[in-house]
Order: sequence, then structure tokens, then C-alpha cells
Amino acid sequence: MIHTYKIYQEEKLILRKMRGNITVNDFKSILEDTPNIPGYNPDYKVIIDYRNAHLISNLQEYRSFLTLLKTKNYHKSTKIFIINSPRVFVACNLFKDILGFKNTFIYSSPTAALHHFGLQDTAAVHFFRI
Repeated sequence: MIHTYKIYQEEKLILRKMRGNITVNDFKSILEDTPNIPGYNPDYKVIIDYRNAHLISNLQEYRSFLTLLKTKNYHKSTKIFIINSPRVFVACNLFKDILGFKNTFIYSSPTAALHHFGLQDTAAVHFFRI
């Protein structure tokens, strides 16, 4: 799995890209490491780009992970997922449903995701072109 991120302090926005094969252990590792990222703020909006990512853990393992995550103090800022895979779409919906997040949205393009926050004309658009 390849995970890249960029934090835009002025926009209070965290952008992430996930590529390649992703396991439940990858998700756990990212969640453990995230609070240590310089400039990270749990109240910032988040856009996670899962295009060309492949969830290789089975959905039951993922569901169990989300149930455990529900018991943790996971920040509830607005999250947007960019997807292009039916399997990742199901995983993102499980995230929404199991954690009960009302402020989670799914789009198929970075433009739509950035437009949701009114940020389509900012430097953030370049993150998704790399």
C-alpha cells in the first residue's frame, strides 16, 4: 500500500491518497500513526482518495475492525471518500453505517469532492494530479 497525505492549514483540510493493496492492518497502522503527523488536527475536514486502491482483507475482517474503531475516540470531522471500485464503495458505506457518521460522503472524482467544500479553485486540486 502507498499512502500519501497533505495538510492544508488555511483550509483546515487533510488530503490523503491510498493506492495499491490495502489490508485491515494497513488501516490500523494509519490510524495509530495519524495523530503523530506534524500539523494534524482531528477537527479538520478529510478527503481520502481510494481510486486504484484494492481492499484485500475480506469484508468481515473490515467490519470487525470498524466495530472496534467505534469504541475508540475517533474524530468525527467531515470525511469524503473518492472511489472507483465497487468493493471500496461497499467498504466506505460500511464505515458510514457502522460508525454512524452522518457527515461522510462518497464521490467518484476529486473535483466533486473539493467542490463539496467549495475548494475546487485552491492548491488542493494539485494534490490529486500527482
